[in-house]
Amino acid sequence: MKNLKNSEQGFLLIILSIGLLWARSNYEKFIGGKFVDSLGTTLTKAAEHNPYSWYKSFLQIVAIPNSVIFGQMVLWGEFLVAVAIIFPSIYLLRKQNRFVYTILILGLIGGFFLNLNFWLGFGWTSPSTDNLNLLMGAIELTGAVIFYRRAKMKPIA
Repeated sequence: MKNLKNSEQGFLLIILSIGLLWARSNYEKFIGGKFVDSLGTTLTKAAEHNPYSWYKSFLQIVAIPNSVIFGQMVLWGEFLVAVAIIFPSIYLLRKQNRFVYTILILGLIGGFFLNLNFWLGFGWTSPSTDNLNLLMGAIELTGAVIFYRRAKMKPIA
């Protein structure tokens, strides 16, 4: 079995750091305890000046009236993304496995979806929010493609 190249190990460490960012963000939401209840207010403020009319409509018609459900989905989505990125990244630094690659790819796609929605909802509010979500999304999407190709290579146990 081929071992990961140094560049692949380095990229896996970058992916691991993204997973840790998701875990930190999620931890703060869990510990604060107010995220789910306050999401409706946050989304209402974000929708007021959102430059994307179609996303503003989505927020006003779907997300805000169901903000508690969306809050729970974000809370648990971030948790699952963090777990699906952190543990496979650590495992893959030592040993390759198709199933573990699959979990990592699903975590990266989930993270990309969350970053895309955070960018559409809040990216216009500041350059740092804009850039961070775009950068994380690009890394996650790139990682999903790279690791998908890597998982298809022979032989991997």
